[in-house]
Amino acid sequence: MSPTHTRPESLPVRILRALSVVTVDPPREQTAFVAGSDFASAEAVHTAYDPRRAASALLANPWYWRAVGIRAASLAALPLQVQRETADGWEEVEGHPLAGLLSRPNTAQTDRQFRVQLVTDLLPGGNAYILPIGVGTAGTAPAALLLMEPARVTITPGQDGAPLAYVYDTQGAVKSYPAEVVGHIQTSSAGGGLQRLYGTGEVQPMDRDLAADVAMAAQMARKSSRGRPDAAYVPRDPKATWGRPQVRDMQTQIDRILTEQTGGVAVMSGAGQFEALDWTIGDLGGMASREWARSVVVAVTGVPPTLLGLQSANYATAEMERRSYIADTLTPLAALLDDALTDMARALGFADIRIRHVLPEMEDGRTDRLQRVALHIAHGMSPADAYRFEKFDDAPDLAEFGVDPETPGAPEEPIEETAPDLDDETRADIQAQANALAEMLTDDDPDDEDDVRTEVGALLDLLGPLLSGSR
Repeated sequence: MSPTHTRPESLPVRILRALSVVTVDPPREQTAFVAGSDFASAEAVHTAYDPRRAASALLANPWYWRAVGIRAASLAALPLQVQRETADGWEEVEGHPLAGLLSRPNTAQTDRQFRVQLVTDLLPGGNAYILPIGVGTAGTAPAALLLMEPARVTITPGQDGAPLAYVYDTQGAVKSYPAEVVGHIQTSSAGGGLQRLYGTGEVQPMDRDLAADVAMAAQMARKSSRGRPDAAYVPRDPKATWGRPQVRDMQTQIDRILTEQTGGVAVMSGAGQFEALDWTIGDLGGMASREWARSVVVAVTGVPPTLLGLQSANYATAEMERRSYIADTLTPLAALLDDALTDMARALGFADIRIRHVLPEMEDGRTDRLQRVALHIAHGMSPADAYRFEKFDDAPDLAEFGVDPETPGAPEEPIEETAPDLDDETRADIQAQANALAEMLTDDDPDDEDDVRTEVGALLDLLGPLLSGSR
């Protein structure tokens, strides 16, 4: 039986129950996820949602495991700087004591391992705790930074409702640490009252979906483990029937042939024939339910399907999803950790510094700019202006399009605008080429940059008479 988590009743409630003064509903149980390794426990915790259940869900669903791992690895790969404000803005402080500590938080973990575990602690349950070890005088770096297991931490509130202390239970050894010492990183809270001392993790809103997915995966595994026959030996005559002794005799012969005989001729009794039984994983059922759970993971975590390996995409779509991931998922996560690390550093006496992850600059790629060149031209911009606007140094020879390359888009003399006389075939060719380019930019297959550039050039070739006619 899976362990459960219950909240103990208060002493007044127990007294009233014993006196039969009140009737209290039994406490709600939280059944643990069943995974390859299950962290659920019967120990009571002070959070509304059991962090052990959140940790268990992380292992129970491969797509959620991947979504957490991607974000943890992405953040851990970013440079982490200690910065001080100057007249020219915030600049990195070389050789700062905290910089050395962050590069090697403790003897067991590198900086990347530390940050990966930090994010892995934070996201499922909504809380992560950093414990400085060997804290000295103000303005000196501690000896090490350790991560406290979230499921073993409870918060003691003060008179004002703010955290007063963090109580850490490690195998029966209970220690209390002042709130100003512990670095508590928490997501936003959906709780009320003192529950706002704890963050709300990602697993809680996905609880039922992940639980259903785990149950469906277990059901499919049971079906698969029972196996199915590869072929059936059936009567050749659909109206014929075989008695039980005859079936057993033929089954014995078939099993002996498959297990013992390595060649030769097999002689079977009975007028029958073999029929192959083809089946796939889809025949087990439940795929639609599992796909729904995956869509929930994508929606809650903000990790694009292309990064999770759930679907393929062309270059433009993949690049758009990458930008969205950096802007909407990675950047807020980095900011959350930056603020918490900065607060902890200032509590240690470093009042004039801040800690920041250095995020990648999202520069437009060549294909992005080529796509926009095509759009500019389609909306009436001259080819020269379009290439110049998108900062291309290797723009094509534009003289053939009737445009002065030295002053793109600016004719030397006033011109009389006349509508070009294009035949129906030319107009159809232009429309077909424009449609082909649009399809290339939006289909699901990756497009090579050179192919896109070729299609843009072909469209310009067709537009040549139009441009020269306008002059």
